[in-house]
Amino acid sequence: MDDKEKKDFEIVLKRVGLTPAEAFRIFAKKSIEAGGIPFEVSQPTPRLEKAIKSQDYVEFNDSEKGLDWLND
Repeated sequence: MDDKEKKDFEIVLKRVGLTPAEAFRIFAKKSIEAGGIPFEVSQPTPRLEKAIKSQDYVEFNDSEKGLDWLND
């Protein structure tokens, strides 16, 4: 996520009264309950396709480290 996307995400979450950590916890719990992504994923947009093929990402083996990164 670039800085603009992170800031835009935080703005959306603030409107609904959530922090990034809380949103991630909700997403994780719903993913576990659903046994997968908790929303429909269909044909990727060109932007998503580019992101999927990109090597420009951060990988975490520990959810706490991921939350710490989001909160930095």
